[in-house]
Amino acid sequence: MQKLSRLNLLSLFAVMAMAGACGTTSGGNIIKTVHDIEGAAPFGNILVISVAGDLPTRAQFEQAVAAAISGDEALATPYYTVVGRQPQLTRNILSNVVRARDFDAIILTRMQGQERAGLAVNRPTGGLFDWYGYDYEELNIPTSIKAGSTISFVVEVYDTRAEKKVWAIQSLIFNSETVASAVSEQAAAISAEILKDGLVRQ
Repeated sequence: MQKLSRLNLLSLFAVMAMAGACGTTSGGNIIKTVHDIEGAAPFGNILVISVAGDLPTRAQFEQAVAAAISGDEALATPYYTVVGRQPQLTRNILSNVVRARDFDAIILTRMQGQERAGLAVNRPTGGLFDWYGYDYEELNIPTSIKAGSTISFVVEVYDTRAEKKVWAIQSLIFNSETVASAVSEQAAAISAEILKDGLVRQ
């Protein structure tokens, strides 16, 4: 798949920009589920992680979001550039990466339902997903994004200093013609929402 340029992302922002601080946006495909950023945001050194799709798709998504939200006052880094093209994601690995690079925030994107209920005893799923509370080993298993289907992405922002989830959305996409278009549309919409809510220093 071709890499997305910053210009392409900005063009998509113009088409897909969302309005409203909370709840469903005017486009009807983004729902805010957590908004607790007071005293935490804006962030300036951000680690971008995607566990949606296969490994090339994850890398493409991370790169697109990182490029869209980086600027003069903030740097966003794709996870795969830190840990390699076949990254494993555990709390221990992530803790070491955050400490070594002094990241102040993590943006984690997954497909809704990717975590498996009952895989670990007493571990919450769905809206109660909490990266700092539990390991989710199944997120390391590549998944498939199918063109032409309805896909729900969950995006969560964690404050690494407080080890707390401070922001989350659910983003739906309908009937994309290709996997590449699904990834690019989601990267653009999610990045626009992150910037609009003041999560990144600008």
